[in-house]
Amino acid sequence: MNNKIEIKPMGSYFELDSDGYIMNPASIEKIQSKWYPAIDDVIEVYKKVCGDKLINIYVRGSVAKGQAVEGISDLDTYAFIEGPLTSDPNEYKAIFNSYQETIEKYKEELESRYNFISDIEFEIHPKIRVPKEFIKLSQSVCVFGEPFKIPKLKPGKDLALHSPGFTKFLIGLEEFFYKDTTPERNKMKCAWVMKRFLRTGFEICMERSGRYTRDLYKCYETFIEYYPEKEHQMREILELALNPTSDKQKIKQVVSNFGPWLVEEIKINFK
Repeated sequence: MNNKIEIKPMGSYFELDSDGYIMNPASIEKIQSKWYPAIDDVIEVYKKVCGDKLINIYVRGSVAKGQAVEGISDLDTYAFIEGPLTSDPNEYKAIFNSYQETIEKYKEELESRYNFISDIEFEIHPKIRVPKEFIKLSQSVCVFGEPFKIPKLKPGKDLALHSPGFTKFLIGLEEFFYKDTTPERNKMKCAWVMKRFLRTGFEICMERSGRYTRDLYKCYETFIEYYPEKEHQMREILELALNPTSDKQKIKQVVSNFGPWLVEEIKINFK
């Protein structure tokens, strides 16, 4: 049986207001009813893990926009908690890794229960990090607690989420290539890596295009408008995002061929 997902011109660009700022496309009313039970269960997981430190929970992406596609869309969620008031990256990482380890136990169960969801993503942040998460918050809907007030943002550097840390991201992929995991887990990681490449590719064109999106096809569409000579490579990346492989050598080949070029373009476009 062939379950291959065809590349189709799907998705949309964010609407802009009269001053050129992006308008949040996410709302509770837009979420499709089939996704409600999964969101309710995700909320319960955060409550169990975070306890009385939990402030609020957000959903973003296609689910929050009412454009979720069964078998393709992820359920992207994140939460904020009170404390710790630390800016030390090592201390921060240790504290939140402890939360993530607990969440993983629930995550596997939920993904089995809601098998029409490609992946259920959890993130936990301290309230002190709210200013660093303005981009996410600008395109998310609060599903538990009170939402934070955030500034308006325009397409360009203010909305570059992936480009600033892309070099560090590439270095971190080395661990993926040498770590033994199941074929299914490798496919999930492949999709994650390729989505990051697509969205980073879009970001280097964002200010020139005056547009903003996170939708994969639209990222591809905008990228090839400015880099038509790279169309074949980005098409392959889009293909692997939709139909990931478990072949780590194949993934490594794509990363090593395209990653360094993208790093140099980021330097040029984000001076």
